[in-house]
Amino acid sequence: MLVLEFHHVCKSFGTTTALDGLSFSVSEGEFLVIVGPSGCGKSTVLRLIAGLEAPDQGRILIDGADAANRPPKSRGCAMVFQSYALYPHWTVFENLAFPL
Repeated sequence: MLVLEFHHVCKSFGTTTALDGLSFSVSEGEFLVIVGPSGCGKSTVLRLIAGLEAPDQGRILIDGADAANRPPKSRGCAMVFQSYALYPHWTVFENLAFPL
């Protein structure tokens, strides 16, 4: 079963093209590793999967359903940002419990 599919996904920010027709699929049990230099679109792909950005063109399918119709909280995925916003004077528990 295909869990995640990108079909000709394009995303631009102003005059900068971050993704230009990206297509791939990930099946259940597979791992996807995204590597590349700064500015190549890695974070944009993750933000699109998580629903924090919308593609300009193309389709993203999660479990066979069009992700455009699913809010971020219903996508069943999460991401950890590179620039974290933890309170250094709090414990791990206190940082995690704070937003709850």
